[in-house]
Amino acid sequence: MARIIILSLLALLAVFVVARSCGVTPGQVEERHILAQLNAEEGGRYQSENRRREGVVTLPSGVQVEMLRVGEGAVPSIDDVVLVHYEGRHLDGRIFDSSYRRGDPSAIAVERTIPGWRTVLVDLPVGSHVRLTIPPDQAYGTPGSGVIGPEETILFDLELLGIIAPESPEAHDPTQDRVPGLR
Repeated sequence: MARIIILSLLALLAVFVVARSCGVTPGQVEERHILAQLNAEEGGRYQSENRRREGVVTLPSGVQVEMLRVGEGAVPSIDDVVLVHYEGRHLDGRIFDSSYRRGDPSAIAVERTIPGWRTVLVDLPVGSHVRLTIPPDQAYGTPGSGVIGPEETILFDLELLGIIAPESPEAHDPTQDRVPGLR
């Protein structure tokens, strides 16, 4: 009986240690909830002030767009892959991701971007440069993502450099077909 109690206590201790390291203790849940509330309030204030700036347009989705340069190229569709330069920042100006810093633009499928980007990209001509304010429901929402906190409003400078043409499949060469029965 004592053996069962000791094993049970060790199992409980192991569960506690694993739960704590995964961020699911009651204290950690409460801290995350408070952080989400603070981020939502700060984001709401920022968006409210930003909306009054000249040149800022608020879309029905809540995404705010400031056109820095209007391009004259084609407009991508949801099924396209685009070449972009971007810089993502927190409201306090800290950069969390930047293709400019890497010195290499990114090829990204429009359909695989966050909703705030998708909303803008499908109406943006190639050559355009925009500054985006993206509310949490159009970005990473309540869970957040990596260095982006829960309910965080994020900022992006986004340059649409081009639309990448899909690769055409290679023509079928019958001389390269497998011989039945051989590996």
